[in-house]
Amino acid sequence: MSRGLRRLSGEVARFSAVNVVATVVAVFLFNALVHGLKGSFDGPLNSHAITAYLLANTVGMFISYYGSRHYAFRHRQTAGPGGGLPRYVAINLASFVIPVTCLWITRHVLHWDSIYADNISGNAIGALLGAAFRFWAFRRFVFHPIHPPALPFWEPTSVEHDRPEPVLTDGLVCDDRSDVVDP
Repeated sequence: MSRGLRRLSGEVARFSAVNVVATVVAVFLFNALVHGLKGSFDGPLNSHAITAYLLANTVGMFISYYGSRHYAFRHRQTAGPGGGLPRYVAINLASFVIPVTCLWITRHVLHWDSIYADNISGNAIGALLGAAFRFWAFRRFVFHPIHPPALPFWEPTSVEHDRPEPVLTDGLVCDDRSDVVDP
């Protein structure tokens, strides 16, 4: 596997882990607000599912930012002021359109308002599509790769950046050329 593909797959795995934690919190809050906890209370925002979704996912967004900044994309520089938080929030708010649209269609076009319909449309289909958009957008606009400073073309590279080829001596591979005698 190439180094770039390995790095990308690592980012996808870490981003997914952070996304799972934030999503679990958001789904719990959404269901508590809309459908309540069975036997404890009815959901106070049952007739306002989209408002509940936005509130619950705003909490999830800040959990996601912390995890993305300090775990998923820790090896990348942040873009812009505030450690990339303003761009992160803007991208998250833009990505809310995807699951909110799925939830709106389920609630207002199909007239399905069960716990299953809400969770499948908003927290499964919409969340997966939104996560794919956010992964692309965060890598593109918030967390940039760290590039070593470029050297002007007229300056030679330093020895510490160049790694010599391993040398085969007496059947052993050595990285140090100091003990090799040139004929």
